[in-house]
Amino acid sequence: MRTLMRRLAATSALLLGLSLTAACGDDTEEPAAGSTGSGAFPVTITHKLGTTTVKSEPKRIVALGEVDQDALLALGVQPVGMVELTGIQPDGLTPWSAPKLSGAKPTLLKSGDSGFKLEEVAALKPDLILAAGDYYIDKYYSKLSQLAPTVAYQTGPAEDSWQQITEQVAKAVGKEDEGRKLIADVEEKINATKAKHPELAGKGFAFVVSLPSGNLAVMKSTEDLSVKLLNQLGMTLPEQIKGLPGENFYAELSNEKLGVLDTDVLIAHYNDDAAAQKKFEQDRIFSGLDVVKRGSYVALDLKSFWPLRTPTVLAVPYVADNVIPQIAQAAAKAG
Repeated sequence: MRTLMRRLAATSALLLGLSLTAACGDDTEEPAAGSTGSGAFPVTITHKLGTTTVKSEPKRIVALGEVDQDALLALGVQPVGMVELTGIQPDGLTPWSAPKLSGAKPTLLKSGDSGFKLEEVAALKPDLILAAGDYYIDKYYSKLSQLAPTVAYQTGPAEDSWQQITEQVAKAVGKEDEGRKLIADVEEKINATKAKHPELAGKGFAFVVSLPSGNLAVMKSTEDLSVKLLNQLGMTLPEQIKGLPGENFYAELSNEKLGVLDTDVLIAHYNDDAAAQKKFEQDRIFSGLDVVKRGSYVALDLKSFWPLRTPTVLAVPYVADNVIPQIAQAAAKAG
């Protein structure tokens, strides 16, 4: 089972029911080698774990993070290996990344509670490993680097923005100009979505996820990637949420503390657990919140939650078109 730690918190006790199971591509067809740019090589990338030099145009690229692989796909480069995400759609891909794949399906790799299996990565004979979005890269960076040039995060595990990772991936494959244009286009999409939904402007929000403990986790840090995206769209994180105690970018709320969620818009995800959702929605305190009673409450399924929780250069436009309209409708009811 995949740990929520990768996107939610710095504790292995928080588990998200999104399992990553190892799967191979078409057994009869070798995935097409990635065709990158004609940019000048070698290129050197400096990151928190070291300095990586890509000496020549990479042909067999393995991406060990969703943000890395989406940036690669957006640049028109096909990896030989990437992360499988089960629970979103049956093929282990996402609705925003699948259309960018061409030819044979890449090998889909499993990330467990301690990261990826090195032997599975090695079997793909990579000549470049993109791992800025791999939460566990600290554990095996040196070993991966012995397999192929490996790039890691600029800021910290699960802390780099989709813009940072897109820039890094574009540089690694010799497509820096294309990378900059991709970022500009997506940021233009964000601005257009903000203008299309003025009802979002200035609205306070609470973004929560149900936990195995039976409590809710609410995002409380302005540095959280999903919070940043909602801020870009004009929404604000209320002071009563930002001020919650604890050093993590979330706070765990027991039932008696749910009142802090009574803001303009409440966005929730229950790990597609109908029983957990029913439990909260029938709870006296939760259902009594003004935000719930007036209909400014949105329960997101996994397909809507994941791209908002893990913004990528491909996921953000999907969020703009498919998720923000739900949130905007709820915001309109807040007056």
